[in-house]
Amino acid sequence: MRQFFASMSQRARIAFVIGIVLIAGIVGAASWWIMHPPYAVLFRDLRETDAAEISSALDQMQVPYRLADEGKTILVPDAQVYETRMKLVSQGVPKGGSVGFELFKDSDYGVTEFAQRVNFQRALQGELERTISALDEVASARVHLTIRRSDLFSPDQDPSKASVTLTMRPAKHLDAREVAGIQRLVASAVEGLSPDAVVVLDDKGMMLSGYSAEGQNGGLNASNLDAQSQMESQLRARVGELLHRVLRTDNFTVSVNVSLDYDHVKQVREQLIGQGKDGNGLLVREKINATGHAADSVDIDHANGSTSSDREVEYAHGREQEEVEQAPGRVGRISVGIVIPATLPSSEISKLSEVVSAGLGLDPTRGDKVDIAAIAPPEPVAVAAPTALDSAVAAHADAAAVTAAPSTDEAASSVMASRYWWIYPVIAALVLFLVGALLMAMRTSTPRRLTMSEREAALLRLRQWIETPEVER
Repeated sequence: MRQFFASMSQRARIAFVIGIVLIAGIVGAASWWIMHPPYAVLFRDLRETDAAEISSALDQMQVPYRLADEGKTILVPDAQVYETRMKLVSQGVPKGGSVGFELFKDSDYGVTEFAQRVNFQRALQGELERTISALDEVASARVHLTIRRSDLFSPDQDPSKASVTLTMRPAKHLDAREVAGIQRLVASAVEGLSPDAVVVLDDKGMMLSGYSAEGQNGGLNASNLDAQSQMESQLRARVGELLHRVLRTDNFTVSVNVSLDYDHVKQVREQLIGQGKDGNGLLVREKINATGHAADSVDIDHANGSTSSDREVEYAHGREQEEVEQAPGRVGRISVGIVIPATLPSSEISKLSEVVSAGLGLDPTRGDKVDIAAIAPPEPVAVAAPTALDSAVAAHADAAAVTAAPSTDEAASSVMASRYWWIYPVIAALVLFLVGALLMAMRTSTPRRLTMSEREAALLRLRQWIETPEVER
């Protein structure tokens, strides 16, 4: 190797060293690309059980992956996303944390009737959970069923009941019509179950099915709630347009609450109709009874005689009967709350309240109300500059947090390093070879040029050696 470097010129040596550096750079870039391939999303918004199931399946398939978004998102190399997803789906992963009718795939003839009934209930609950979880707004669902058991000897039993708990996705919600659809879905899948017997809760324990599914007996249904929301939106848009034209800005807040009455009310009213000259009614019968006795003389008759009379009168009256049935859906009360900047005087605010009341057609006798509040914007509070001690404490806390909770990228890098361990010995051998080559190139010096006298002496010795006769032996 030393003679090889000695026989090379200066330019060849430089080119050789540059080539070795380029080869090392290419090998290093290739190894880095192998260690850090581009990753893409395989699944997102996963529950902990689903993420654990998918991670276990990826470990068995020897597919590198990363966890992100606090373990809710799984990343795999970009080139393997669709292939890995198809393999997982073919294996039935993730199962969603529930079992369905695949529970009966392997039939066991030794199972009792009670165990089969429990398995059927579990499978039905799991299938309903999967169907409800397929909605865009729902992240996960839990279904509990109480199925009525038909018995010949006890026909009078409680009807079937069900409860559904929903975990919503961020910034998502269900309206009344979608909740009623979930109730009908569960009721249609269970024998003897009515939609009213299905209770739907959210992940905060709030009941979403608080209204009658059919809207009977004065209950609110999805159409009634939609009509109320639509009316509130229309009134809010009308008030917003009015305020925008008056204030020339959108720096205001409008809140409208409409109370609709869906009670069926029937009023029956009956009153007498005045008839006759005096308005007492038509005379039907009149009876006068007179009693008394006369005295002995005429003069005494007026002085001492006594008489009495009774009069009975019967009138006929006309009767008027009125039946008024109020249709459901009438407006019970409208309340409007408006918050505007403190730029208008009180007199103009009062006029603005009257204009809004007239524009919406509010009725004060019904209880309608408009409240306008002019609130000044809060003054900015000067934030004190952090002291050196606060900065040091914050830096120490950040360092401790980073040390205590390593990132998912570091964990993924450690997994990749354990799988591609052979890269490191190859890189180390290349580095040692480059260092040895550079050291040998530095030690190798250019041969010293001979002087004229040394050159002539060398030529003379060479000529003598050539002319020396060969001795025969």
